[in-house]
Amino acid sequence: MPITRPCSFCGNDIEPGTGKMFIRRDGTIHFFCSSKCERNLLNLGRQARWVPWTKHFRRAKGLVEEEAPAAIPGAPEEVGALLSVEAPKGKAIPADIVDLIDHRLGPGLARADAERHFATFANSDALKVQITPWYRKKHGGKHVEKIEVQEFMSFLQTPQGRNTLKRWLDEEAKRVKGRRGGEDEEAPKVEAKTAKKAKKGA
Repeated sequence: MPITRPCSFCGNDIEPGTGKMFIRRDGTIHFFCSSKCERNLLNLGRQARWVPWTKHFRRAKGLVEEEAPAAIPGAPEEVGALLSVEAPKGKAIPADIVDLIDHRLGPGLARADAERHFATFANSDALKVQITPWYRKKHGGKHVEKIEVQEFMSFLQTPQGRNTLKRWLDEEAKRVKGRRGGEDEEAPKVEAKTAKKAKKGA
């Protein structure tokens, strides 16, 4: 299969079947896309990062954005894919987490409701966005599709994990309390209208 190689001086790609290969006596191999690049490196001894028309110069000056590595076809896992999380259920959920959920979404929240909110949090994108890079950094190139319960609970014990849970609970509290507030606001209006009718009747 033809291989596209970069020029040793300017950094541009050399089309297969073109260019020149130069091997030094010490075994160093250079590839050149043109005689111009060959003369600049071998005869004139110039550094590519000092010559404005080379890609190395533009990269050194920050004029060229680094290209992201292409995804390998057939790779088992994409770099940007978020991992699914296996969460504890029932009595396996620590009491401090249940208390935190009750404190943020309660008071007096039933245990079943707290467990339901915790399961929703475990499936949320807010958690997966935070825990996926944390897990991959911790385990290097280990290939997994699901984060196990022990790893999930370890993440929640870290400041990052606890803050992620608190932020999600705050957003959930705004949504729940906003819904409750809308219901509470209607009652006083009905009472006020009833009071006005009673005064008119009197």
